[in-house]
Amino acid sequence: MGQRIIIEKWAENLEEVTIARWLKSEGEYIQVGEVLCEIITDKVTFEYTMEDAGTVARIYAPEASVIPVGYVIAFISARGEDADPAIEQHNEQILARHRQQVQPDLDLDAILGAAKTKRSRQRATPAARRLARQNQIELQDVAQAQAEPVDIISEEHVREYLSRTQQDDAT
Repeated sequence: MGQRIIIEKWAENLEEVTIARWLKSEGEYIQVGEVLCEIITDKVTFEYTMEDAGTVARIYAPEASVIPVGYVIAFISARGEDADPAIEQHNEQILARHRQQVQPDLDLDAILGAAKTKRSRQRATPAARRLARQNQIELQDVAQAQAEPVDIISEEHVREYLSRTQQDDAT
């Protein structure tokens, strides 16, 4: 029987993770103790090590994707079985629930009649969010400063932005 690789809630405040990179591809065999992928949380980057052997039948989360707890990132086939088609529906439900939780329930600006100056939420890795927060910069500003459009802001993007703004301040 195949195995779903699910992002578990390892810490009380863990809501989402970023898939840094896959060390195995679809169709590759993975042995017990081998690393499947690298995962980034707000506090740590770690390697997801396999406890069971099998073939990587399907990968559901591309590199640099930010995904919520409960999401199935991969299916490992033990005996050549195909991935369960219900996984995609499960993942869609998890994503919809997560989006609902991160969207505010009330738009206080509209309720209070204030002008809307609200920015849309910029997608970023947890490490990038933390670094931006520590340096009191907006992720939206980092995204706009990129030479080419970026879907997900990485920690490297934030560091480059900080380096450029510090150079501008020095001149």
